[in-house]
Amino acid sequence: MKITGIQVIAEFYGCSTEVLNDESLLKDVLAVGIKKCNLHHINISSHKFDPIGVTAIAIINESHIAIHTYPEARHVSVDIFHCSTDSYPLFLFLNFLKSELHPQSVKFMEITRGDKLEISEHNSITSSSSYGFEVRYFFDKKLFEKKTKYQKIVVVENNNFGRMMFLDGDLQLAEKDAELYNRAMVAPLVIKNKINNVAILGGGDGGVLNELLKHNPGKVSLVDIDEEVVSTSNKYFKTVCGEAFSDSRVNIVSDEANNFLNNHNNFDAIIYDLTTAPELLTRKDRRQFLREIYSNIQKSLNEDGIVSLQCCSEFNVETFRLTKEMLSQYFKDITFNTVYIPSYCEPWVFGVAKRKELAHSDKVSV
Repeated sequence: MKITGIQVIAEFYGCSTEVLNDESLLKDVLAVGIKKCNLHHINISSHKFDPIGVTAIAIINESHIAIHTYPEARHVSVDIFHCSTDSYPLFLFLNFLKSELHPQSVKFMEITRGDKLEISEHNSITSSSSYGFEVRYFFDKKLFEKKTKYQKIVVVENNNFGRMMFLDGDLQLAEKDAELYNRAMVAPLVIKNKINNVAILGGGDGGVLNELLKHNPGKVSLVDIDEEVVSTSNKYFKTVCGEAFSDSRVNIVSDEANNFLNNHNNFDAIIYDLTTAPELLTRKDRRQFLREIYSNIQKSLNEDGIVSLQCCSEFNVETFRLTKEMLSQYFKDITFNTVYIPSYCEPWVFGVAKRKELAHSDKVSV
């Protein structure tokens, strides 16, 4: 007996947070779409997660339709399965979902299921973005893979870029050009006469730390939420981190950045080397996270302290706009510099700013 089926999986980006957290509305969307697309509804079940997020699954005569929402990231994952060789009804329903959820961008894939073996590649990692393209990296050998409490760490060896580290599929660093990124992060600090006390938020690969130590700081706190990123880097990326983790001037802290800043201050400089998608780790809206972290950085710096930060890809217009808006509420003399990182395949924006003293009458917009 020949078994066949078509499955369409899709990712919706930039949807309304309110819509994605509305369990009743999402169930109604499924019910209306099934009727409009001439599918045959049997049952719809759903669950609203705490604090946010909804999963809704529709059982239909033809198979099933499932959606799972991530309101904090304005993201929806869609799975439509149809026991047929005709993909038309699936894409009809997919287009209906697009018209109802209004994503800013969509990625999808059609998969043939059944007796036919699924073909998959085991020597590549695809690093995707929500702003128009994705990059596939091929590797000769996978050196390490582990799912930690916070994320999936993968270390591979690429013929051109050397060893590369990916966190949840996003490229973090490559041996060949890590120096470009690290220098861009540390360069703004060199202009200060003396940097006695510095905090690095993120940066668990040790590259920024290693570059900073070349400029003789007094003491450095490296704060990374995932201690396994530090241990993995110390084992597989000695060409990047050197012996920085064991330097007597360095204190390695396994903590969330905001928690650390709430209990530490008097920094001459703070280096912001955190992810550009914090909502995936913190479950906080990106605007909310940036407001909190920038406010805490501002409070933790000395009067003439500076912050150096990686912002995002130059192509990520929405994140860059939000970064500039939020920075201006807590800092002054803000400047940006763009550096092309070959392994990222895109230009990366770095920023530097001075601490701004907020008057008691100043109000930060919500």
